[in-house]
Formats: sequence, C-alpha cells, structure tokens
Amino acid sequence: MLSELARFNAARRYGLPLFAVGALLGVAGLAFVESGYLPIRISGIAGPPPQALIYIGASLWIAAAGFISAALMSFTRQGSVDSESRQRALPSSTSRQASGSSKFSRFRHAVTKSATTLLDPSVWRSDKITEWPLMLVPMGFGALAGLEVVRAWQQPVTTAPDLYMKLVGGGLIVLAFPLLVLQRHYANFSEDLLPESPQIERLIRVPLAACIGIAIAMILLSAGFSWAVEIERVTAIIVLLVALELILRSVVTLFMPQQAIMQRRAISDSSLAGFVLRLTPPSIRTLNIAVRRQFGVDLSRSWALAFVQRAALPIAAGIGIFAWLVTGITALPLNQRGVYQRFGVPVAVFGPGIHMHLPWPMGIVTTTEIGVVHQLPIEFVLPTGNGQPPPEEKEAVVDAEAVPPPSADRLWDDAHPFEGSYLIASEENGQQSFQLSDVDMAVIYQVGVSDEAAIDAAYRVTDPEGLIQALSGQILVRYLAQNTLLNLLGQSRETFASDFQKALQQQLDRFSTGLQILAISIEAIHPPPEAAMAYHDVQAAEIRAGIRVAESKGDAVRAEKFAAMQASTDVNETTAAAAELVGQAQTSGTLFGGDRQAYAKNGNVFLLERWFNNLSTALGKSEYVLIDHRLSGQEVPTLDLRDFSGSANGPTVTVPTAAPPGAAPAPPGQPNTARPPGDDDD
Repeated sequence: MLSELARFNAARRYGLPLFAVGALLGVAGLAFVESGYLPIRISGIAGPPPQALIYIGASLWIAAAGFISAALMSFTRQGSVDSESRQRALPSSTSRQASGSSKFSRFRHAVTKSATTLLDPSVWRSDKITEWPLMLVPMGFGALAGLEVVRAWQQPVTTAPDLYMKLVGGGLIVLAFPLLVLQRHYANFSEDLLPESPQIERLIRVPLAACIGIAIAMILLSAGFSWAVEIERVTAIIVLLVALELILRSVVTLFMPQQAIMQRRAISDSSLAGFVLRLTPPSIRTLNIAVRRQFGVDLSRSWALAFVQRAALPIAAGIGIFAWLVTGITALPLNQRGVYQRFGVPVAVFGPGIHMHLPWPMGIVTTTEIGVVHQLPIEFVLPTGNGQPPPEEKEAVVDAEAVPPPSADRLWDDAHPFEGSYLIASEENGQQSFQLSDVDMAVIYQVGVSDEAAIDAAYRVTDPEGLIQALSGQILVRYLAQNTLLNLLGQSRETFASDFQKALQQQLDRFSTGLQILAISIEAIHPPPEAAMAYHDVQAAEIRAGIRVAESKGDAVRAEKFAAMQASTDVNETTAAAAELVGQAQTSGTLFGGDRQAYAKNGNVFLLERWFNNLSTALGKSEYVLIDHRLSGQEVPTLDLRDFSGSANGPTVTVPTAAPPGAAPAPPGQPNTARPPGDDDD
C-alpha cells in the first residue's frame, strides 16, 4: 500500500514549501535577468549594466526547475494516496446505499459523487500530472536559461563602474549564503522522505557556483584585472551546458515508458552539475556506484577498468614527458622566422619550416616576422593623450563602379582619419607669424631580411610602431619648422618623401632596431579644413574665368556660323521664289496666247466654252434644275453631253422641256433636255 511508504506520507508536508521556494527562485532569476539589460542609475553611479547578472538569473531558473518538479511530484504522490483511500472506502459505502435506498436516492447519490469527484483537488494531482507537466517544467526553464545565456554572450562586453561591481560582488557573496544553506540541507536530507533531494542538491550547485564565480570576477575586474572576464565566460558555459542537459532529459523522457508510481522520480536533474561542481575530485568508486544504480552494471568487476586504473599514472607521466619533449619542435609559417636562444644566448635564426632544438627552458625560440609589410600612419595623437584611442582604419573591398567609402575621401574640406595639424612659420605684413597645415602621411616598413636585423627586432624593440611614430613626428616637426606653407604646397612630394625616408632610416639604424623603411606614402598636405574654402575660391575663380573665355569663343563661332547659314537660306529661298514667278508668268503667257488664237478663230464658241467652264466651276457642288422659257414644245429635243458636276461622281444636270408636236414622248424616268440658245451641235 502507498500509504505505508514514508515518501508518500511526507508528500503532503513538502509539496507547497518546495513549490514556494521554486517560485521565489524563478522570480529572483527574472529580476536578475531584467537588471542585466537596464542601465545603472543610482545616485552617484551611472553606466552600462554587467551582463554577468543575466548568467545569475539563468542559474536561478535552473534551480527553480528542480524545486517545482519536486513539488509537482509530491503533489502526485499525495494524490495517489488520496485515490487509494477513496477506492478502499468506496465498496462499503456503495453497498450500504444500494441496499436501503430507492432509485431516486441512487440517482442523486451518483450525481453528487460525480460533482464531488470533479471538484476534488486530489483528482487533479493524479498520475496524469507526471505525463506532461513534469516534462515541460525542466524543458521550459532550461530553454529560457539557455536563450538568455546565448543572448547575453552575443552582446558586446561592457565595463560597469568599479564601485557598482564591488557592491554587486559583495551582494552575490551574501546571496550565496542562503543558497549554500539550501544545498547543505538537501544534501543531508533523507531520500526516503523526499527522493528528489539529491537532484535538488545538484541543481542548487549551479546558482551557488555562479554567484561565487561572478562575485570573484567582478571584484577582480573592479581592481583592474581584465582577465577576470574569462571567469564569467566559464560560468556562462557551465550554465548553458546544464540547461541543455535539462532539455535533453525532457526530450528523452517523451520516448521512454512511464515507471510505476513508487519508483517514479522528477525529471529535473543534472549529472554534469554533480560531476563538475563539487569540492572533491571524482573517484572511480563513486562512478561505479552511479553506473550500477542507473544501469545495473558493476564496473568494479571489469578487468579493463582495473587495468586503466593501474596504468593511469604511468600513462599520464608518459604524456607529460612527451609533451615536454614536444616543446623542442618548432614549426614556423612562411611569414615568420625564429631566433633560437640556447641557455639564454641567441645562437641561430631559424627560417620558415620545422626545426628541432632543446626543449623548454633550455631552448627558447622567439618569433619575428619576415616579408610582412606594415603601413603605419604618422600622427601626433597618443593612445591616452585625450582619453580616447586613435581611430582604426579598416580596409574595405569596394567595387570599381561603387560609391567610394568615406576613407577614400581626400578633399581638403574634410578631415582625414589619420592626418595631423602642424604649425608652420610664415611672414605676414612684415611680421613673423605662423600658419596651420594638415599632413596625412604613412610609413611603410618591414623587419629586415638579414639575421642581424631579426635578432635586433626580437631583442631591442618592444614597440616598433611607437618608436616609428615618435621618430617620424620629430623629423616631420623639424622639417615643417624650416619651411612655409607656400613652399610646402609647391614642393615636389617625391623629393620630400625621399629625404624623409633617409632621415628616418638613419634614426632607426642608430638605435639598431632591425626595421627597414620601404617607402613614405604622402596622402595629402593641405591647409586645415577651415581655411580650405579660401583656396577653393581662388581655384574656382580661375576655373570660372577659363570657362567664360571658352564659352565666349564658342558663342562667337556659333553666331558666325548661324549668320552664314541664315544668309545662304535667304539667297536660296529668294532664287526659288524668282524661279517660281518666272515659271508662272511664262505659263500665264502661254495660256493667254492660246486664248487669243481661239478667240480669233471663233470668238462666240470661245466665249461660250469659257462661260461653260466658269459655270461648271461655280455649279460643281450644287444640285440644280434649269428651265429655259425659250424652248417650245414643238421643237425637237436636244441633248447636251457636257458635265456640269465638276467631277465624275457629281449630280446629273437635266433640262426639262416640252416635246415638239408629233414627236414621241420621252421614256418614263428620262427628262427632256434642251440646249441654251446660240449653242451649235458639235
């Protein structure tokens, strides 16, 4: 019977406290996660928040998953005990009610029983609760913790104020104390009363270790130890791995059969936390006990494991000796060479390839470059001169047809990334003065190819860029002090670059640096951007004058050509008009001569024909009926074949008249036509 087991009897006592502690840890984790994204705004302290607080919140969610899963399992055990008690009491009460009641009483009893069963909280704490909520709790908390860790990891590392980090570090140490109390309490808790106590104890180690580790990291960071960030990174990795283990356990449980209620345990557990986060190193005996409990395999009887245990120390010693001997092998890439130091004395220079020598510390190889070309801008800005480091120029690949990037801008009216301003002596109105000039230069150098240069570069120079910056600045200031701005702008850059390179190389050789100056790149030497507009105006005025002269010449040539074209056009048009008038006159004369000849031969016919032509022209587009009173019915009808319509498709002109006596009447539909007087038949 379940009621006789201690874990089922104690379930009613531990369910609600476990759930309350889990909810409290969940709320605390949410508060830590939110505080990791909100900027710091405390009286006297302001700045970005440390992302390490997000790791603390994620670790608290992992512990909350263990407490809530244990609470749900306790509710399940309590519901199982209640269900067993109701089943034992059900047969006797049913038999008594069935023997001495009516049908209506039995129906009312059934309805009351159904309602009581649905409203009983113990029904909702049955075995069904172990099928999906116990899987969703560790999966949900593990997913939230993992997502927050990944999200905080991807954010850029920010540095909070030192005082704030000290306060937070002290607060985390204080927070670790109640977590330690909980961990020790459940470590000594009896598994007979709460089978999930070892699981809770292992999960509490995660926020406990996170609080201690991040507190130490913050205190070290506030003291100036930047390497303490790695402690936060390691803590984040541990929290992420434990969260992934919770998710994996939940997913695997979906494909495994459910155990009996007496052997069932909560899913929230972490073998990784139990193996890594512990004060004592793991032993083979502990591993054997865990494997035997989980899988039923006794590893103590395995001869292979016994052999590994006996051979572990010799193998580890052999690996250590082999690793020490491997320090006597050095592989150098194509762009490096090494200065071999034997017992503290440099004896050889190794080129690219694999080399064998005495192991460390008897033989040490100090690497240096070979063939690597560097470009260093010359600027008078120290990394800590104004509290900000100099800007870093990144090389970007740009297409030929693309818009040039801002780094390619070399106009005078824009400040270049690495240019510096220098004072230049000048004379104005007979008085000494000074002017400003901006110079954008770069030194292209490499380590010398000789063995002596490699030894000098390895042992005599610790900061080659800083040395070149200092020497270049001195040479440039000395040169600018000896020239004026006009001389500087008008001087040949090739001569200036050659002289500058020789002077800088002499200084480097004097210090035996082993560095070789390949070239001096001069991007620009120009006045400051504030004075660039005056120079631009002078150049623009000269350009505008040249443009106006060219435009005037073009306008003159254009006007001359246009006048010639216009004159030629007028002459051609006049000649054509005269030719047309002469042709018209000749045509009119020819027509007039023909009319004179026609009139001389027969004037009446000519005039009649001309009259008909005019009449045809006037009446060409009109319909008309011509009635001549001079025609009598006794005359013979005549037909005039002239067309007065003016076109082939014009209307037909008919002249009706009376038929002469004795003549046959005209056919139906055909009118009688007559000719006007004085017209002869043709």
